[in-house]
Amino acid sequence: MRIARLSKRKTQGGHSLIDFAMVSLFLVPIMMATISVGFNTSRAIQVTTVTRDAANMYARWVDFSLTANRNLLVRLAAGLDMTDSGGNGVIILSKVTYIASSDCTGAGLTTGQCTNMNQYVIINRIVVGNASFKTSTFGTPGNISANGDVVNYLTDSSARATNFGNTLTLTSGQFAFMAEGFFKGLAWSVPGSNVGNLITRRYIF
Repeated sequence: MRIARLSKRKTQGGHSLIDFAMVSLFLVPIMMATISVGFNTSRAIQVTTVTRDAANMYARWVDFSLTANRNLLVRLAAGLDMTDSGGNGVIILSKVTYIASSDCTGAGLTTGQCTNMNQYVIINRIVVGNASFKTSTFGTPGNISANGDVVNYLTDSSARATNFGNTLTLTSGQFAFMAEGFFKGLAWSVPGSNVGNLITRRYIF
């Protein structure tokens, strides 16, 4: 009788281990995702603040081609692993406008010469951080001067702000000052999901 009881306890113990292992297959990923989301929420708040402040200052004509102003953004992004030209994050600043026929004639161009007539174009682009980490959703001008001004934005098709009109409507003479922030989430991510990989924000003034 005693031997039978001991055998029954061993069997129950084995079943408990199997049950625990099966439940763990579901609980462990859920716990990892919960922890990842918690930490990423804190990072996302900082990314929001940095990107919004960058757009606000850019709209107030702060020149981010200057080292001192670039360093200011780097300090605001402290803890997000972004440096002036590297790291795991990037702030992309773009000044966008709409090109009408009057803009072309005012620059001494015929409508045939003005490749970007009736298009949204990027007329200034500044990148702070790792330029290869992520590119702008709206394209990358091919010829940019040292102060960020886009050269030949009336005739260079690479200056077009692709699909910008779906985000905001501008007319000739109006400008949008935009900051796009892309930062890496946690150092690890939940396999098979998007949790912990990338935090993105966009602000337009």
